[in-house]
Amino acid sequence: MKFEKYIYRKKIKDLPEELLPREKAIKYGLSSLSDAELLALSLGQGTKELNVLGLADLILKNKTLKDLKNLKLEDLIKIKGIGKAKALQILSIGEILKRVEEDEEKLTFEKPFDVYKYLKWLSKEKQERMVVLYTNTMNQLLGEETVAIGSLNVLNIKPRDVFYPALRYNAYGIILVHNHPEGGSHPSKEDIEFTQNIKELAIKLGFELLDHIIIGKRDYYSFSSNSLV
Repeated sequence: MKFEKYIYRKKIKDLPEELLPREKAIKYGLSSLSDAELLALSLGQGTKELNVLGLADLILKNKTLKDLKNLKLEDLIKIKGIGKAKALQILSIGEILKRVEEDEEKLTFEKPFDVYKYLKWLSKEKQERMVVLYTNTMNQLLGEETVAIGSLNVLNIKPRDVFYPALRYNAYGIILVHNHPEGGSHPSKEDIEFTQNIKELAIKLGFELLDHIIIGKRDYYSFSSNSLV
């Protein structure tokens, strides 16, 4: 957006106080900050062309903070203004997240409601998101990926975006989750076609599509509970 480009190219000291992550955190608490604002607070400063808010927003484009643990050094240094030192600073945040997750007991999905409870925050999102959960043979969470954000047409999501991480996590099971911000949770014709396509590809590639959960404003829909996977 033009407004964001304008804000991101101004010096931090010239921005209104209500846009500054540090002041916002002091006044309202860290929980009030967005993912990009939290990252900006951790980075401290931006580049010659982008202030720290713009840099954080660029790094997190179509990503969440959890995705930092999957970034590579070569991906970051391709961004203009990010050298090895800044890239390592960002990667260290991802490594901390990864180690914390490894120390926690693995989350197990025994029923569709467990998935809904885990990703219930999607019901409050104003944009559509497709999140894919990857599990082992015991339905324990190995990892998750946000494969699409925005005006979501599931038929345009590339299957490789779903299956490539499954190989990386050495996963057995795949659970698709997406939200309907403006309506109920009942699947569309496109949702059903997309799910069947992914199911067929999963079988061919040696994975199992365990479920596709659609999260609406007030409820959810499980494809497995309705015998659609």
